[in-house]
Amino acid sequence: MVPDGVTITPSGVIDLQTAPALEERIRAALAELPAGGRLVVDLRDVRLLDSAGIRTLVHGRRAADAAGRELRVTGAHGIVLSALELTGVAEHLAGGAGGSA
Repeated sequence: MVPDGVTITPSGVIDLQTAPALEERIRAALAELPAGGRLVVDLRDVRLLDSAGIRTLVHGRRAADAAGRELRVTGAHGIVLSALELTGVAEHLAGGAGGSA
């Protein structure tokens, strides 16, 4: 049975060095989800997110949308949330209007 929802919980730093591994985890999870399934990327344990990490999350969201799946980012706090807000993608990654990453 294929689950209709999966959560990925990265930790530590998501940067140029570690973003490719997260991107692969996102791609693999999306491939396993049925149409309409939800992937949650929970950033509660992430303490630093740079532009490579933000790019990875945005590309993951685009891939999910194109595949008829949902990707939501949750749990962002502190400097990670600030980075998402300052780049203008927090609401989009949280799933749209009213959400917060």
